[in-house]
Amino acid sequence: MIEVYLARHGQTEENISRIYQGHLPGRLTEEGKRQAVELGEKLKDIELDAIVSSDLQRVADTVRLAMAGRPLPWKQTALLREIDWGSWTGLPIQSVDLEKQPEDVETREMLYERAGRCRDYLMENYQGMRVLVVAHGLINRSLQAQIQGIPITELTSIPHMQNAEVRRLIIPD
Repeated sequence: MIEVYLARHGQTEENISRIYQGHLPGRLTEEGKRQAVELGEKLKDIELDAIVSSDLQRVADTVRLAMAGRPLPWKQTALLREIDWGSWTGLPIQSVDLEKQPEDVETREMLYERAGRCRDYLMENYQGMRVLVVAHGLINRSLQAQIQGIPITELTSIPHMQNAEVRRLIIPD
């Protein structure tokens, strides 16, 4: 069994500007920094064994602020990156035609499959541990679905994570 504390990064300038961040590094706002510190407060009494996170800057900054003073093994991985918006990356959300998604955008099926690989990675490397996993809204939704056995057709039944929100999940043996 693995006890997973799944969290999302703090608010970013790009969240405020309503742009497709995807694989952009992202810059935490002052509010995002405050949220990250509060995330650390929520986790302070939980004995964690390791941290696994996205390798994008907004997540790394969130982890550093949240876990300041808690030296834990920390693995950053591209498996936990947000959905790749391809040529939409950096564009305002309202500026695109959702009916004409470019071919270079990662599909929700591809993201769901990647989340399955991430779940498998956790199962192979963190058995019997309590792990903080910090990533992004859409990959977190797919990862939660994979952990809980929710099919891709029911992804929207999982509520969207707020910035710096944390959810406790169990990956059974």
